[in-house]
Amino acid sequence: MITLNSERGLVRIASWGDVESVPGFTADIDPKTVKLKEIIGSYTFDALIPCGLSSCHQPHGNGFLVAAADGRVTNIGRICGKKHFDVEFTQMSRVFLAAVRAQQNREFLGELKNRLPGITTEVVTIRTEQHGAAWINARVNQLTGNSTALPTPIINAVRQAVRRGDGVLIIERAATKQEREERSAAVDVKGLEHLRRNVSYVIEDRVGQLDGFPALAPGNGLREIIGRIEPFLAALSEADIESLPDKQLRELSKIGGELDANLERLRSAVAAGRRLLTRQNIQQLTRFATSTAESRSFAAFLRDLP
Repeated sequence: MITLNSERGLVRIASWGDVESVPGFTADIDPKTVKLKEIIGSYTFDALIPCGLSSCHQPHGNGFLVAAADGRVTNIGRICGKKHFDVEFTQMSRVFLAAVRAQQNREFLGELKNRLPGITTEVVTIRTEQHGAAWINARVNQLTGNSTALPTPIINAVRQAVRRGDGVLIIERAATKQEREERSAAVDVKGLEHLRRNVSYVIEDRVGQLDGFPALAPGNGLREIIGRIEPFLAALSEADIESLPDKQLRELSKIGGELDANLERLRSAVAAGRRLLTRQNIQQLTRFATSTAESRSFAAFLRDLP
């Protein structure tokens, strides 16, 4: 692929024959007789292209198209450029590559801007629709204890399931006499007697499994995900891409490069939240209530779920 920096901006061509038809192009220039004017293009090929300097002609796959002060154009690799034109070539290559990156960023942001209406509509719909992101976020905050309303034992059960990373609901209880005896017998083996004092007399019973539990995990907060998306959409909508300063262009392009990943995170988090926040799924937590008042409070939360 060949990238030319012309008056019309970046032009990409695939054929080396198109380069050879550039006015003034020559495949043989004596570096001692020319002064560089500017770098006008770059190229990357699987096939090797001979260097255009008469003192080299070494085949290479990556290089630059350079214009001389006398109007001639040729191609050279980076090594030859630094060897024969030193600091001048280094500065020109930096200017050219910066111009290429800036143009690529403008093209990228332009493509995103064309997608803005569809993306904005999708995000607003996801956030505001029935059982959408706003609804999910409020109830996840209640379940994880980030807002008040739910009984502490239920919140603790949810937090434990999140820490475990598997959504399993566990109730701890004292071991029965038979269970204690069985555990003691299991370590009553010659050479393992010292383990007897470490035998646990607490039993963990698995009493449920929360579907959609990733919606509860840190980093999956819908408010935070939308907070990364909507400010960028607003900034891109207002931006005059062609006149953006380089720094803003780079910053906006970097955030834009994360947009599709954030959109997918948003869709996945909402899907997980909807699986999580069903009455049948969440009512598994009812058994963690320790009083009639806690049961009534949690029942009110359940009634709001589909």
